[in-house]
Amino acid sequence: MSANATGATTGTRAARAQKSATPRLLDRLSSTTWVDVAVLVALSVVAVLGFEPAFGHYSFALAAFGGIAVGAAAAVVCRLFRLSVPISIAIALAAYFLFGTPLAMPGQATLVVLPSLDSLSGLVIGAVFGWADAVTLQAPLEAPPYVAVVPYFASWLVALVSVTLAVRWLPRARTRGVARAAVLLAGPVLLFVAGILLGTRDPYFAGARGVLFAAVALLWLGWRRSRAGSVEVSADPGLKRRRLIGTGVVVLGAVAVGALAGSILTPPADARFVLRQEVTPPFDPLDYPSPLAGFREYTKDLEKTELFTVDGLSSGQVIRLATMDSYDGVVWNVTDPSSGTDASGSFELLGSTIPQPPLFTPGAKTEAGIDIREYSDVWLPTVGYVTELSFRAHKGDDPASTVRVNTSTGTTAVTSGVADGLRYSLDATAQKVPNDKALAKVAPAKISLPPVTNVPDIVSAKAEEYAGSATTAIQKLRNLERSLKTFGYLSHGRASDPVPSRAGEGADRMTDLFAKSPMVGDQEQYASAFALMARRLGYPTRVVMGFAPKVVAGQPTTVTGNDVTAWDEVAFEGVGWVPFFPTPTKTDAPKNQTTKPKLEPQPQVRQPPPANPKPQELLTPVKTKDNDRKDQKSAFALPGWAWVIAGVIGIPLILYFVPLLIIGALKRRRRRRRQTQGPPDRRAAGAWDELTDGYAELGLTLPRNATRRQAATVLEEQTRTQNLTLPDDGLGPLARDVDAAVFDGSDVSDERVTEAWTRTDEAIADATLSAGWLRARLAAFRYRRARKRRAA
Repeated sequence: MSANATGATTGTRAARAQKSATPRLLDRLSSTTWVDVAVLVALSVVAVLGFEPAFGHYSFALAAFGGIAVGAAAAVVCRLFRLSVPISIAIALAAYFLFGTPLAMPGQATLVVLPSLDSLSGLVIGAVFGWADAVTLQAPLEAPPYVAVVPYFASWLVALVSVTLAVRWLPRARTRGVARAAVLLAGPVLLFVAGILLGTRDPYFAGARGVLFAAVALLWLGWRRSRAGSVEVSADPGLKRRRLIGTGVVVLGAVAVGALAGSILTPPADARFVLRQEVTPPFDPLDYPSPLAGFREYTKDLEKTELFTVDGLSSGQVIRLATMDSYDGVVWNVTDPSSGTDASGSFELLGSTIPQPPLFTPGAKTEAGIDIREYSDVWLPTVGYVTELSFRAHKGDDPASTVRVNTSTGTTAVTSGVADGLRYSLDATAQKVPNDKALAKVAPAKISLPPVTNVPDIVSAKAEEYAGSATTAIQKLRNLERSLKTFGYLSHGRASDPVPSRAGEGADRMTDLFAKSPMVGDQEQYASAFALMARRLGYPTRVVMGFAPKVVAGQPTTVTGNDVTAWDEVAFEGVGWVPFFPTPTKTDAPKNQTTKPKLEPQPQVRQPPPANPKPQELLTPVKTKDNDRKDQKSAFALPGWAWVIAGVIGIPLILYFVPLLIIGALKRRRRRRRQTQGPPDRRAAGAWDELTDGYAELGLTLPRNATRRQAATVLEEQTRTQNLTLPDDGLGPLARDVDAAVFDGSDVSDERVTEAWTRTDEAIADATLSAGWLRARLAAFRYRRARKRRAA
């Protein structure tokens, strides 16, 4: 044979060896194991779809499905190559970091797919701390970048553990019954529950996913039971076929009943328990002074200071700073965040995409860029209602992780502070405002706002006077706005203003505003007065503070302290919050309208020394946060989360132990009657009845109308098949002894009865101990009474 022929033969053998190596490698896992892996992966996919409401637009799909693929593949490959558990864990962790960058954090990757320091640290931070951010972020979750690691890590961990148990532990189990297979469902079930808890109150096909998950799990468990062969020994060849049909019927029935019950008994969205609705955001705006209380600081101290510049602002647009709807007689402020998730003081961490307010009609869109200069506060200047927010530059902490937004009011705060060096861009949508003719047909919205307290009586009287005889809400509100503009004059209380003006919006300042003539104040007083009068008439009204700069087309707009303003917004049903600007523009208020009396000489009288007059309070005291609440809670009260935990733990314990105690009491009563009541032969027969009941409660099946000896034979065969422990001499001797005690007519001594019961207890105890923990627990919940047996 030539050298070429020899080389060709060698190459052919190598190719054949290479072809046969792959089947041999894959054959290391049985077909049953491959089915187990496929079912667990499918259940994990169904479960992880529950993250869609939290992330939205399937942006999580690549990370979630990729995590399942990486975890399952690592478990299978390590098993095929028969690697040890420690090495398998190391390989799985390496795969987590290697594939986690392109799947979960591609924006921080090097060349899209290669890991970087930022992506590797994000994979660690997201796995540890991402869960806390996920319940405080507002959906859809987009920032910080490591939040996408949450579904990736969860699906990777569940797939890794579940598939590892399926390929390593389940095939080696001594008993291959359904109980051990059911253990593997724990991972997908936990992933399903995590999707619910981290989601929103709007579920993602909850009924369809739940029914599909249950159907696949039940069919798989039924298939595993038929494959395990742990069924009773019977001569009936059609038993297996009937059981398979019965299992299918039960599954279909359970699916139908579950779908019907789910459609009928589905709770409302507000009753859905999700963690993001139970976790209070850490930012409490009541820790800061009321924004409106610092109004005069802008008009006096920062009058000519360049606070920030804006690109993209249109003429007539105003800049929003803060929205307030709570009044206590001292200041307007945001509502206490503990009063509800829709309160004006409830702020949430969120990503770059911001959802629209619940009551809103979109109007013109704006793209703006803002560059902060001398402005310094926690409130972020915005335009309209922001839909997209991106930070371009900053100093210190990353504002993307400290920004908080209240979508209901359009207010944005940065807990790390808004200061020089911060640059950001935003896309915003303005509220569309219909004309008054259209609003005349619209009723005010039915919105629950916090009550205003300590309102002076003169405000109520002026509300009725200014509203006049108007019949529609918009007419009354326009009358209030028009009256304030007509009778009022503008003054910031500066030295250059024609007349002085006190600061503040407290009850004393409101009384002073309406009682004195002429009416003098600025936006702080007039916006407050309008809101109090509108609330007195029953209209949902809030105060907004912001800036109204002069805009020059084509040039950046510089905002100074002199541009500060305040206005009011009233909610109309199906429309949104309509703005009102009640501040007058007239500044030439008359100083004195009364005629001076003629002076007449008076006799000289020694006057007493003048008392030191108290200096007039020019400013209403600012109240930042009421630390001494009137409605003090009791000394001890369980928080809401404690009740939730008590319910989550207590209800399952009650459902478990109460039936267990009842069934246990019935079993003790059954045993006591058999062991103590009746003649000795009946008490001996009771020992055998107790034995058959104990085996039946373990899941063994007794033939109908069988004698004790026939029953003993069947039980011995089933216990051997199911790897249960039998007495050394089997059950036959005990059956013969009981038959002799019942039928031979001899006197039965108490010693024979006691011996029969002792052997019965030992047999049941050995069988229960060898059945495993889960099967023993199920037996504890079964209760059976034996039928009378025929003699041998």
